[in-house]
Amino acid sequence: MSRSPSVLLPYSIEAFLSPEGVRGIIQSIDAYKASNPDRLQAGACGISIHHNPNLTVSEVISVYEPAGRLDINSEHLPRDVVDIAEIAFYRHIEDIRRAYPATHGPFGFTYVEYSVGQYFSAHADGVGENQKVGFGVTLTDDFEGGEFVVQTCGSNRLWTSDARGQLMLGPCHDASSQWFNELPKTEWVTRPKCGNAIFYGGALTHGSRPVTSGVLKKLLGFTH
Repeated sequence: MSRSPSVLLPYSIEAFLSPEGVRGIIQSIDAYKASNPDRLQAGACGISIHHNPNLTVSEVISVYEPAGRLDINSEHLPRDVVDIAEIAFYRHIEDIRRAYPATHGPFGFTYVEYSVGQYFSAHADGVGENQKVGFGVTLTDDFEGGEFVVQTCGSNRLWTSDARGQLMLGPCHDASSQWFNELPKTEWVTRPKCGNAIFYGGALTHGSRPVTSGVLKKLLGFTH
């Protein structure tokens, strides 16, 4: 494989955020929510953290968050939330580099909430010239369901080659594609504790199970 093996690697950082950091983020988010009630639903600002070149933003939302979710994207996230997250990231950067040696910083923070019945559908972020790793930090413990799911697949149907012969994921590697949905996969399930971060390589299929009670609050991000 011509891509770094880290694009298929899951990893975790326990206590990525301190209790004080979690409280600071929640307090700032609560203030933002009270002041911006029209900007809170996924896609409300015409932006999505997810991307499919064949779909509009509203179509992407219906594929990736079919039951909806609260979503404050990186363009509107309060600056103090980003500051808290970046400080935590650089405090743990050497731990992160054990799994992803080329890591040199975070970007694209997004705050999300999943209420009862809400989840995000399984997909891969992809690999390319600018490979990235995603991560999610859990910000609460008072919920049930909402488990984070990684799906592994050894089938060569998942892969194709670009014009230069570089190994790539097949096109539209998300729930909008029949071929992707029909691939045999094995699920690995975790329920991270508050403050913990789960990292996943860009070629690793990931999703979540529906929340069954309470509200799951998370901060999402990517690494350069």
